[in-house]
Amino acid sequence: MTSNRLTRLFTLFVAAATFVNARADELGGPGDVATILAQRCADCHGADLAEGDVRLDAIAALGLDARLDLLNRVQEQLFLQRMPPEDEEQPTAAERVSLESWVSQELHKYNAAKFEKKLQKPEYGNYVDHDNLFSGEFKELPGFTYDRRWLISEYIFDAKFQRMLQGNARAKRRGATVSVLGSHRFQQLSLTNPFLLPNRSGVRYYADTDLTGGHLSSMLTNAQKSSEYITDYLVKRKAGYLPAIKEIMALEDAHHATLAARREFLEKFIAKLCEDEFGAEHQAMLPRFVPVELNPVKELAEGETYKKLPRPVAMNTLVKLEGAETFYQLAGSPEHENKSDEEIQRLCERIWFYNGDHERVIQGRLAILREYIADFREHIDVKTLSRYPTPAFKPLTDDEMQAIKAALLKHRKAGDFYDDVIEKCLAEWESEFEQVRIDAGPPADDLLRALVDQLSLLILERSPDATEAEEYVVLAKSYVNKLGNLKAIQKLIQTLMLSSEFVYRQEFGSGEPDEYGRRMLAPRDASYAIAYALTDQSPDAELVEAARSGRLNTRDDYRREATRILKKRDVHFLIDPILEDKNFQENTTDTAIRKLRFFREFFGYPKAITIFKDEKRFGGDRLENATARLLSETDRIVEHILESEENVFEKLLSTEEFFVYHDGDNDRMQAASDRIKRIYAHFKDLDWQSFKKEDLLDHRDFLKEVKMRSVDPDKLEARNRQGTTIQLFKKSMTTITARLDKGQREAAPFDLYRGYGNDFMSG
Repeated sequence: MTSNRLTRLFTLFVAAATFVNARADELGGPGDVATILAQRCADCHGADLAEGDVRLDAIAALGLDARLDLLNRVQEQLFLQRMPPEDEEQPTAAERVSLESWVSQELHKYNAAKFEKKLQKPEYGNYVDHDNLFSGEFKELPGFTYDRRWLISEYIFDAKFQRMLQGNARAKRRGATVSVLGSHRFQQLSLTNPFLLPNRSGVRYYADTDLTGGHLSSMLTNAQKSSEYITDYLVKRKAGYLPAIKEIMALEDAHHATLAARREFLEKFIAKLCEDEFGAEHQAMLPRFVPVELNPVKELAEGETYKKLPRPVAMNTLVKLEGAETFYQLAGSPEHENKSDEEIQRLCERIWFYNGDHERVIQGRLAILREYIADFREHIDVKTLSRYPTPAFKPLTDDEMQAIKAALLKHRKAGDFYDDVIEKCLAEWESEFEQVRIDAGPPADDLLRALVDQLSLLILERSPDATEAEEYVVLAKSYVNKLGNLKAIQKLIQTLMLSSEFVYRQEFGSGEPDEYGRRMLAPRDASYAIAYALTDQSPDAELVEAARSGRLNTRDDYRREATRILKKRDVHFLIDPILEDKNFQENTTDTAIRKLRFFREFFGYPKAITIFKDEKRFGGDRLENATARLLSETDRIVEHILESEENVFEKLLSTEEFFVYHDGDNDRMQAASDRIKRIYAHFKDLDWQSFKKEDLLDHRDFLKEVKMRSVDPDKLEARNRQGTTIQLFKKSMTTITARLDKGQREAAPFDLYRGYGNDFMSG
């Protein structure tokens, strides 16, 4: 630190001295503090000399905010012992204690001790006085923590939603596919994790983070998405999932199902229904047909050729314009097989027009058919027709057919497009069903209580007490009255997800205090503290039962449960969400995940995945997989050393062992190596480089047995993006030979490749 900076910092200290002399009565500065400050600091900060541009003789004119800001700065310099400067006479230990105590008291009068709040942050941990820390003077003092709440971490967030939404993630563990905990992927749902931890090495998760507007903004969106996913997807597909919702929504769901069935029926058969019901009047009631006009095809200049898109691209465009179904149903029908291309186009246009499709959409479809219809018809096959079958007319029940026919007769007017008729029918039915639900009344209180209890168990993992339950029932009733059943249920789900209990984990003491005034954690809080100390998951069944049955009240109880969890090997955890996003499968551990994560954060090796830039060596298409594997293999060696439970740090710091393209299962790796050695031994003395595809038939039985990837002697004409069967065989043999032709004893079972290419492939 420079002398100029020390001088500036020292001026803050002197400011406090003058401040005490000037305003001692107002802030209660004791005489000894005023004397100390006057003796140590006043010479440099007065009317004649104001080092650091601080004049302390005018401190009395400062407002309260300015004075408190000054005291905070003084407190920081006192704590860091940056003033007085080293070359000045220092206060005695007693004087320093007196000053620090007074400044702290004054700041606490106004709840303005900003620097003391800073000291609670992890980055200030190293400022603890090391002489005091290691002196042994305080070793007999009882350890404790304050009652506290932790904001959940990004990993706990993922685990909570995976549990609530019944996510079933799968990954690889030593060659086997296993279910894993900790995934943030859900079918048909994307959530934003608002609790991301700092991207730095070292421990990143502490109980000092507060909930902010940024957290709430993301949580609002997450809660809305999740509530809709629960009501619209999970409840309808998962038996026994929140049965109260299914019961509350039973009538409305039945109405929606009926409306959906009627809509589907009308959209398929409205032309036939109208013909049947209106008979001779039907044609006259159709809107006047107005054909669309297409822009003329541009004439080509002499020597210019017309370049068309590939047929599959054109067909995909027709599919996106929702015109493929009508075209194939007409073009593939025996009734129309002798019609010309122009006649098929005109039939399609009339159907689309009478349906009420937009003119521009019809133009787009016809523009494609004008250029490709002959090509499309030439390539019609059974598979294509099976994708677009012509629906067979099958009437609904008598009651349903009566309702449909009555609505058609009531709502169809001359000149109506079919889509307009359908919408008028549906509007009437929706109104009728809504009145039926109104007449049925709101859900009964008992059903709402069941809903509250089920949602509380799902989201907060506990049943509400009697007072909470009644409050939530009243709230649910108000939501139903204002929003209707479905929106009310979604709103109640959102309310619980946005509660502080959902985003915080708490550690509060309960029961009788000991001789030092300390209280053990409440059993439920203790169960979560243990679970979250070792995993990202909520307490498992054994831990929940221990808390419930009174077996989680002592240190021995804590030790028993922590030891049990550490020894468990029947649960698999996802290690790294980044690797999951890269679709890297070997990303699991059966070790308590926070045990492994401690060493990941301590050594900081996951950062390799963001700084590894050796694209030329690995090839741009392979670098991502190489860095993911490098990180995964580092996890493997750390996990391996942790399992030994002996000299862990020494081994981690000094080991020269490493897993190289190894998933941790020696038997599986040996079997894979033996298979590659068999292939090498079978072909090494043959001129396989000159093989023709027919030559593979001489080795058919062997190839069927060893199963070289993408090499099937029964499918010699097969190919993929990397080449034909014989090309793939030669590429595979190239990499196998490279692994064994220098006298190697084992063959590494992994892909071998060159940068920027696929010259080599795995065996």
